[in-house]
Amino acid sequence: MRRVLIVWALCGGLVLWTMSYETLQFNTSQFRLPEIIQFSSPISVRASDEVEPEFPDNMTYSTFLELYTDRANRTALPQNSTNSNSQNSTNSPLLLYFPDFCADCQWGNSQTCMGRAAYLKDKYKTPNPEEAVMNDRVTCRNPPLQIFWQDDGLDEMDNMFAQPMPLRGNITTSPMLGNISIYVYETLRKDVGEDLEQKMRAEYSHPNSSAANVHADIAIIDLFRNFPGRTDDPQDADIFIVPYAHASHCHSKPTGVWMGACKHIGYNLMKDGVFNKLNHYILNEKRHLFLNVINQGNSNPTIRAVPLSITIGPRYKDTNIIVPYLNSLPSFQPSVLRNRGKDWWTRPRTYSVAFFFGISNSKMRGSPRVWRKFFMEEVQQNWPDTLGGLPYAIRVMTSGNKPPSRFFTHMYKDSIFCPTLPGDTPPQKRFFDVILMGCIPVVLSFDTEVQGEKKSSWHQPGGMSVENSFPWAKGSNSTDPRNEIDYRSFVVEVTGGVENVRPTIEALMQNYTEIRRRQLALMKYAPYFSYGMGTDSHKHPDAFSKILESLRFYLGRL
Repeated sequence: MRRVLIVWALCGGLVLWTMSYETLQFNTSQFRLPEIIQFSSPISVRASDEVEPEFPDNMTYSTFLELYTDRANRTALPQNSTNSNSQNSTNSPLLLYFPDFCADCQWGNSQTCMGRAAYLKDKYKTPNPEEAVMNDRVTCRNPPLQIFWQDDGLDEMDNMFAQPMPLRGNITTSPMLGNISIYVYETLRKDVGEDLEQKMRAEYSHPNSSAANVHADIAIIDLFRNFPGRTDDPQDADIFIVPYAHASHCHSKPTGVWMGACKHIGYNLMKDGVFNKLNHYILNEKRHLFLNVINQGNSNPTIRAVPLSITIGPRYKDTNIIVPYLNSLPSFQPSVLRNRGKDWWTRPRTYSVAFFFGISNSKMRGSPRVWRKFFMEEVQQNWPDTLGGLPYAIRVMTSGNKPPSRFFTHMYKDSIFCPTLPGDTPPQKRFFDVILMGCIPVVLSFDTEVQGEKKSSWHQPGGMSVENSFPWAKGSNSTDPRNEIDYRSFVVEVTGGVENVRPTIEALMQNYTEIRRRQLALMKYAPYFSYGMGTDSHKHPDAFSKILESLRFYLGRL
């Protein structure tokens, strides 16, 4: 007998159950495809002599599972157990209906689940909890959540920040060696340079670090420092690197207070600690690269104003180089991604869709996050129990107890489609994470204009265009066109609003060949959303080598 994790969304958050069931053995040996030949940059010349297997025309994904795998007849774990949490430990059937409620109900922190049940029973004058739930708000009901996964209880505790940083001189190869020469300043004041880096590297090495959205600058600085094309002679430099980790500095809150636009980092501090230490800045401003890998609205205007910078997007001027968010887990390093062949990227999945997300709160009025709420209401009211013959896993995340990160990693890896609906800014870390996990992103597409030309935004109507929001996008003119990323080769764009997500996915579920094509496009581009760190530094074409490609392209236009 095994113990497994079951997650249900309750009024105050997510509650975890463990329960026993007979271990089911699944033989996937029928689904084995040859490994793909390794490839290198530029993207346009990537090729393979491997012959694609032939599949019947017009084959649905469900048919693929039936004919080529034994996954079609998997049995979900039972969901009729009662809550084992001590606060609500009871055999009352009332608890069976609490998973029907989502976070949008706004019950309040002081009201328990049992208290909510008592309130509903009294309000509707009925002892029937199901009737009370159905009368309370139809849009406050969650879709069914089937769990097929056996939790092994093991998190990927380590991350690349916990591994030794390669020393300069120990790395002699790079995909971009010989193409660009960089000079890295070592003159910044220690509190905004070396001391800040050491402090934040130590924080980021902790498995429970909450700074996943800003820690890319420390990794990128490390990569610039040990890049074999680095020179100590400023006369030989093509680009000057300013190793000031602005995003990490903002996150560290040295004053103990957070202020909008990183105003808690004063202008004089940056002037004295950073700008006044750049001996070669005057007359070379356009060749000095700053790092600003934080939501641009949260960065200090002083850093936003520099001529050349790296940013997580969006791009407000041509000299902003958009880069992906960093995922520091070892299992998403470039070497790991590149060693996964076609059989991994096109492996059979259990879920048609997986999406675990937060909804805007009262402080986020006007945020594009509202589209997430509209989507959830559409799912709650109009989606059937399965999509294309497969179950789906969609939940609003609430404050309080949450499942471990391995739960989300498993669910996304075991799903075909992963919606990445609008957040506070156009690019989201989720978008890049699901790609690394092999899940096809699904986005809402809105009309927008750029200098009078009609474009698409994946953020909001009239929002920033795709080309100005995502790294090295096709048509962005941010790198050599041969090295651009064709997002539309794998991303599912949904037009017309949240009500069209379901029919779009249902149509794709009827076409296994198209799903497979998109999965292979994921395989092609995924390594460029990963930063090689530790022993993976500079070994493969990755996000960092593409930064260098962008800089080379930028220099060619000066």
